[in-house]
Amino acid sequence: MIRSCTISSIALAIALGSCGPKKPEWIRLEGNAQGTTFTINYLDSVGRDLTMPVDSLFRVIDRSLSLWDSTSTVTRFNAAADSFSTDDRHFQVVLALSKQQWSATQGAFDPTVLPLVRAWGLGKEGRAALDTAAVDGIMPCVGMPRLYIPDSWERTAGSTALTFRKSSPCVQFDPNGIAQGYTVDLLALLLRQRGIERFMVEVGGEVRASGLNERGEPWTIQIDKPMDGDAHEQQTVVRLTDRSLATSGNYRKFIEVNGRRYGHTIDPRTGRPAMNDLLSASVIADDCATADALGTALMVMGTDAAKDWLVQHREVDAYLISDDGKGGYAVWSTAGWPE
Repeated sequence: MIRSCTISSIALAIALGSCGPKKPEWIRLEGNAQGTTFTINYLDSVGRDLTMPVDSLFRVIDRSLSLWDSTSTVTRFNAAADSFSTDDRHFQVVLALSKQQWSATQGAFDPTVLPLVRAWGLGKEGRAALDTAAVDGIMPCVGMPRLYIPDSWERTAGSTALTFRKSSPCVQFDPNGIAQGYTVDLLALLLRQRGIERFMVEVGGEVRASGLNERGEPWTIQIDKPMDGDAHEQQTVVRLTDRSLATSGNYRKFIEVNGRRYGHTIDPRTGRPAMNDLLSASVIADDCATADALGTALMVMGTDAAKDWLVQHREVDAYLISDDGKGGYAVWSTAGWPE
């Protein structure tokens, strides 16, 4: 979840070289941002400390996409009655990318679910009284077709103000299902613009890897078993290079109503928490924003529908963990999933 904050701590580990010509150095940045943690490992030929530009980028994204910031672009858009004009490139791009993923997943990914998230007590406001009739009444506020995005956004994003329209004041945009992946992509771009080609960027579990790690091998990323609480037990390890990875799951975030658990993933097509056997979906794609959005979409679909969708979209790979109905887990992965 995106929330407005500053980086509270940065740990910078630099391998010190000997006197003489500067040698390439592996650098590690760690800290807190967007309500979670981040880690950036990179090899730089001149050993630059990129703390300041990284901090600046997180602040820019918060000012654009944080629902916790009352002055952010997305908060002001959500407060608008029917139309909203902005030259905020990040808002423009993320909204347009969200509509693309909504179309690609036949509505399983839909960032207009914010009114439903709040009605079910899953938003920043905390638990709300569950009212099924009220949830049904919110459905006219949900659906990407209720947002108008100018066709010119791709040609002009960030260079001019664009006007976005919504069919009703109650239509709200929630970027949380894609914003951390988008942030990872921007951090990767920040490194590449400085000539850095070997790196791993991770924000809240969303990852982008480039080149090889310090040992000259693909980066290894752990995928956790779907366990309650804060425990992190390894389910599998994926070897990743020049691609992005995002994992979504319902097993740690839920509400309980009348003794029944509801996961935090809302099915925008029904207005209710997605009730299926899929516990975790890890997605590998070329960019992290896509992987992030698709992880959410697969959780909405459920195991069988997710498998069917993945068979038709071989440009992405996925690793699904589902409840086998016997107290254990069932695992399925695409043919291209790296072992």
